[in-house]
Amino acid sequence: MPKPTLSSYIRENLGVLSNKKEPGPYITISRQYGCDGYELGDMLLKKVNERSGSPWRLYKKEMLKQLAEDTGLAEEVIEKERLSKPSLLKDFFRGMRRSGIPDGYEIRKKITVMVRTVAFEGNAIIIGQGGTAAAADLDNGLSIRIEAPKEWRIIRVSRREKLSRQAAIAKILEVEKNRRHLRKIYEEENKREPAFNLMIDNSTFNIDQIADLIIGAMEQKNLLSTT
Repeated sequence: MPKPTLSSYIRENLGVLSNKKEPGPYITISRQYGCDGYELGDMLLKKVNERSGSPWRLYKKEMLKQLAEDTGLAEEVIEKERLSKPSLLKDFFRGMRRSGIPDGYEIRKKITVMVRTVAFEGNAIIIGQGGTAAAADLDNGLSIRIEAPKEWRIIRVSRREKLSRQAAIAKILEVEKNRRHLRKIYEEENKREPAFNLMIDNSTFNIDQIADLIIGAMEQKNLLSTT
């Protein structure tokens, strides 16, 4: 049986969603490049589902994958456009050639709608994808930020991606520049202060410990039902 797409999953649950009175529970996780992200999500999902009375879902790159399926474009093209800065000249030529490629604004808007939908439906763990800003005004959630000292991340990226120290530094600077650009755009529309409910130092805690810290916070905020 083929794995259901995000769109089909949302369609199948629209009845339940329309009857909900409040959003969540949901978790959004933002992280600095070089810190744990997807691996943390896998660990957290496993631990949450061991405790929860109803199953949770993990969203990593599902939003980009769904847009790729909907548009027939490669995920790499979608991601490149999502990171792109507005350009009147680029938009002009895009219109002249009637390109079928959605621009960065359209992509970010669609991903925001997807994030807010799964967050409102609840039992969702959302990694990246602008999730924290997209759901900033939704109750019954918890936003997590994973950071670590730069030197720790340089060493980790160098080892993980088999890069020289200078190449690892360059990679971190490039990714962080793109993420700052995206975060600024998302926060302009849905800003929250402070930006995150909980910040954790990845150099001090491993993924198993971080997952336990998040679960403890979920229990404190009554986001984890065991019935």
